[in-house]
Amino acid sequence: MPEKRLTRQQTRERLRQTGIEQSKAAAFAFSEDAPHVRYEFHRHRRHQLLYAARGTARLESADAQFLLPPQRAVWIPAGLRHATHVADAEGISVFFDRSWSKQRELRVFEVSPLLREMLLYSRRFPLTRKANDREASAFFKAMVVVTEPLMQQELTYELPRPRSAFAQRAISWVLAHLAHAELATAARALATTPRTLRRRFLAETGLHFRAFVMQARTQRAMELLGNPALSIIQIALEVGFRSPSAFSYAFRRATGQTPRRFRQGASLR
Repeated sequence: MPEKRLTRQQTRERLRQTGIEQSKAAAFAFSEDAPHVRYEFHRHRRHQLLYAARGTARLESADAQFLLPPQRAVWIPAGLRHATHVADAEGISVFFDRSWSKQRELRVFEVSPLLREMLLYSRRFPLTRKANDREASAFFKAMVVVTEPLMQQELTYELPRPRSAFAQRAISWVLAHLAHAELATAARALATTPRTLRRRFLAETGLHFRAFVMQARTQRAMELLGNPALSIIQIALEVGFRSPSAFSYAFRRATGQTPRRFRQGASLR
């Protein structure tokens, strides 16, 4: 299904319709019911904890873009501009009053089994809940206590967000040609020299071209591993590895897990 990209005005209208900003409750859960929709950049007056219970969500900040498979969640501090895309994922967001946590930086982190169960349970306390519901308030405060230590073990599965037209074209080309994303091939496609591409790519993204390609391949592989219809070999070839062993080595080096173990972990969620 093609992605529907909301404009800034459509995003504001969609958020107004959900009632997220109008809720009287200090904390509540919200289940995303608009798959394959990309929200334009926006901000919330509450902290947001975003988790994909199924599938994979994406998040963009001013400087980077993040992949959120079922093993990971992201803490979006109140007031931070961000854009989200839940694709075919089952997205769960928990919103907290900004006074409930002093964490003011975006964090992507591993979801513990306890936090996962709390996130799933939180759906019984939606934004329409009574503001004076003591059980709900106690539950959400306990969730903050569980979440804050996990955020200290931040993960770095991110890609830089392009700031110039050149960087945007270069990144778009790489993401569309992961199986053959070599420096010389990319330079020809972008009508420049390998030396110029290498220099400008590093200056504008902070990453060497090859390092970016490896991160992009890892992120794409994480998405594809959520599809049980694809074999490990198929995924390895699609993201640019010539053998399962090379794929397994690179994936484990980037994530700390083999592709098979990562898939098993996703299937348990």
